[in-house]
Amino acid sequence: MARIQFADFDDAVFATRLVCPAPLHPGAHTDNVQLLQLASQARMQFFAQWRWRESDVAGVRVFVGDQAVQYRAEAFPHQAVEVQMAVRDIAAKGFDLVWRLVDADSGTLLTLGKIGVVCVDPHSKRPCDLPEALRQRLQQLQPLLAEA
Repeated sequence: MARIQFADFDDAVFATRLVCPAPLHPGAHTDNVQLLQLASQARMQFFAQWRWRESDVAGVRVFVGDQAVQYRAEAFPHQAVEVQMAVRDIAAKGFDLVWRLVDADSGTLLTLGKIGVVCVDPHSKRPCDLPEALRQRLQQLQPLLAEA
């Protein structure tokens, strides 16, 4: 069976510390829905750094067009994690956010993923061009400094 494979990266432009939610099933590890929820929280914070909400990013709405995830290790309820994101494939109507979830204390890689972000006109509800203000901000992002 073919498996989704992502290359790890070291050029994150955004990072946020979060805590894995309470378990859905007693005694279980953090499940796939909860891990995607952490990635979604980080995505919202990514836009919030510019005081944008996903319902109004430089005049357009942004939606998840696709997403995929590759698990590398277990995460557990109440575990402190860091979600790190980098921008890839800026296109006419959207871009990709690649992300990595690591244990906040040890730096152990837990998950790699990709979120395909699509711009949508709020009136027609159809995909639309990436706003120039967003394109410029994405292109000006600089990688975070690695810890010494």
